[in-house]
Amino acid sequence: MSEIVLTDDDLRCLEKRFGPSVRQMGPWNSDGIFGYCSVPIAAVEKAACSLNDSVLLESIQELTATQDRTPRFMEMLQQSGVALIEQIVVAYQEQFQMPIVSWVRSATEVA
Repeated sequence: MSEIVLTDDDLRCLEKRFGPSVRQMGPWNSDGIFGYCSVPIAAVEKAACSLNDSVLLESIQELTATQDRTPRFMEMLQQSGVALIEQIVVAYQEQFQMPIVSWVRSATEVA
């Protein structure tokens, strides 16, 4: 799965401007020393589609074509603001968290 890595420093910077929802755009990972959020590209693409913004959709194509995605993604968030962040959170929760909840619910109902 393709992702964008946001370090804790990146998240703090975004959080100052946009609030704590930036920490819900993807799962938190840590090795005990280095912590980062992995934002799935699929969630960003779905969020951009839901906003139906042609400039943003073009930016997504540029983002997926580059190796160093973090600076471009940070720029996109600065330009698009809270609307994009909120849609990424929704897309991430729908695509990556809900199936787990459904699976757990199904397993509990069977037991």
